[in-house]
Amino acid sequence: MGNVFIGVQPARGFHEDPSKLYHSKDVPPHHQYIAFYYWVREVFGADAIVHLGTHGTLELLPGKEVALSETCWPDVLIGDVPHVYVYHVTNPSEMTIAKRRGYAYVITHGTPPFTNAELYGEYAELEELVREYEEERDAEKRNALVALIREKCEKMHLKCDSVEELHAYLYEMKKSAIPKGLHVLGRAWSDEEIVDYLLFVLKRDGDVKSLVRTLVEDWGYDYDALLSNPGGLFGGARGSEILERAEKAAREMIELIVRGEDPERVARRFVKRKELRKDTVEALEYVRDLHRRIKRSDELGAIIRALDGLYVGPRVAGEPVRTPEVFPTGSHGYAFDPRLIPSRAAYLKGVKIAEELVRRHRERYGRYPESVGFVLWGFETAQTRGETVGAILQLLGVRLIRDKGPWAPRLEVIPLEQLGRPRVDVMVTICGFFRDMFPNLINLLSQAVKLVAGLDEPPEMNYVRKHYLALRERFGEEIAAARIFGPKPGTYGTRLPELVESSNWSAEEELAKAYLEDMGYAYTDSLHATEAVGALVETLKTVDLVAQVRSTTEYDIGDLDHYYEFLGGLRGAVELVSGRRVEALWIDTTGARDVVRSAEESVEFWARTRLLNPKWINAMLEHGYDGAREVMKRVENLLGHAALTKAVAEWIWNEVERVYLMDAGVRERIKRHNPWALHRIASVLYETYRRGYWKPTDEELKLLEDIITSLERELE
Repeated sequence: MGNVFIGVQPARGFHEDPSKLYHSKDVPPHHQYIAFYYWVREVFGADAIVHLGTHGTLELLPGKEVALSETCWPDVLIGDVPHVYVYHVTNPSEMTIAKRRGYAYVITHGTPPFTNAELYGEYAELEELVREYEEERDAEKRNALVALIREKCEKMHLKCDSVEELHAYLYEMKKSAIPKGLHVLGRAWSDEEIVDYLLFVLKRDGDVKSLVRTLVEDWGYDYDALLSNPGGLFGGARGSEILERAEKAAREMIELIVRGEDPERVARRFVKRKELRKDTVEALEYVRDLHRRIKRSDELGAIIRALDGLYVGPRVAGEPVRTPEVFPTGSHGYAFDPRLIPSRAAYLKGVKIAEELVRRHRERYGRYPESVGFVLWGFETAQTRGETVGAILQLLGVRLIRDKGPWAPRLEVIPLEQLGRPRVDVMVTICGFFRDMFPNLINLLSQAVKLVAGLDEPPEMNYVRKHYLALRERFGEEIAAARIFGPKPGTYGTRLPELVESSNWSAEEELAKAYLEDMGYAYTDSLHATEAVGALVETLKTVDLVAQVRSTTEYDIGDLDHYYEFLGGLRGAVELVSGRRVEALWIDTTGARDVVRSAEESVEFWARTRLLNPKWINAMLEHGYDGAREVMKRVENLLGHAALTKAVAEWIWNEVERVYLMDAGVRERIKRHNPWALHRIASVLYETYRRGYWKPTDEELKLLEDIITSLERELE
């Protein structure tokens, strides 16, 4: 193309060893990889290099974690060529590594637009039955409707303890935010898509009070109570009906602001009180400002400005619904100051999360958990600004104090009588991005553990000390106090995604052992990645439950392979070394209220609202080859969850085959765009059957085999 060369970054691993892919510290780039960058620099003579697509492999090559030397591979390959990196705005943690290890000048790009999942097929029919039951007054007819509802729920594998709870579940499904396809670089959202997004932002309290909340409160209702029980009655009206009415009003108000009307005038039109609430006007002024910033997004223009050597304005990166400050995209992205994590709001939310985990476990099992295993990512920490960190400190019974300024936190022990329960031990697994971005938080959490382990308290009220004393005899003081484990220096994850995607494993135990090997390095305030697999195994034996916080609207539990890699890997490892089943919890803090679900419930909710939802499927397949590939990835992730998180009900596999293979329209559409993706979907289904996760009927199996055989013939 004359002065422009477009090339695909070379594969990281070796054909004969597919496990040595993205995250190997020990394997240097192979000759083709080196030659590619050498040719771009020295033969083609590029004046600048643009990397398109978040999380490539250049910045993850062997070498120092920070302050690279001339012998570190990213430095060797990129040389002194100006490097512009077009990066997903939601990912400030990996963005920071691209800067530190790839010398990248980062230009942010946005997310897909968001939309409500809505109800479809039999879920919509079920909603109609529920509505009919709630409106019916004749007892005999109500009993008949309950029987129909229960019959349909059983067929759809839905829990139905009460019609009210079912109503709430269906409402949550309907209002769940899902991405509408994929983002196209430089493509602006339509006004309707902007309104949808603004409504998602204004459903939750953030920089301003939720607009929906202010409307509901003006009508005399408790917003949190409505959110917690949308199937309940409030003054004769269903909670969901009140919320729907408030959302409709909020949407109309936002639409008027987007058209350019004055915030105060709009507020007066919808609020009938004599005195306007300051909160309502502030929310609408915020809508006006945010709309203007969204419209200023210029991703392609920013890339050209960077290549012209011009200044691109900086802007914090993060999850757009949680952190609307990311707009306009097409900015030079940077991460929230790690010294300010956890923020005050994130810390307080973390306190609530911790107490909810303790309460839930005690109600279910009749005792306090002795130890909770957390997955802690740089991705999540940068987006939530430290919710998991706040939860860890609260479980330990330690308070964070910033009386000497925001950048100098100190720890204070919460007395047992004030805490009102035993101090719960924690076991924290981190990824390499967290290690590189937040060494200050590793120090903080390590000091918190040591502080609590050293308290003169009875072991039955201080599980940290109880476990520390048991470990000290075998491993010594420093390792006995280690509660943070992660990958070895320079590596960023585990081999699990590569093993799952290549089908290169024979038993679940093999995957759990690979996880232990890859995550068996201890981090404290005085140790950096000290090999400690033995201590990791003993620490895992004490864990009663594992948990991870969901931080982004765009990605749910089945949308990234890293979720089964870390949450599933942790659960699998605990169960391997302890010989007992442990609960895995998914803590969703992306919506108007926080929701804690089991991994099993979360995978089902994700499958119903996204993977099996025609609205999500059609939006994905609008993007042709790439959309089909993204669908394929989700089916692969489902296999990873089956093997590691063990959270995939068999009915989901039946539905995947029905939706993607038995439906000739969807099947042919995927085949037309990307036959390799269709072949992989069918192959994953066959693998789940072969591994015993799914028991298809003879007819289902025959269809599967026929599709695989015919596709292989065509592809050859």
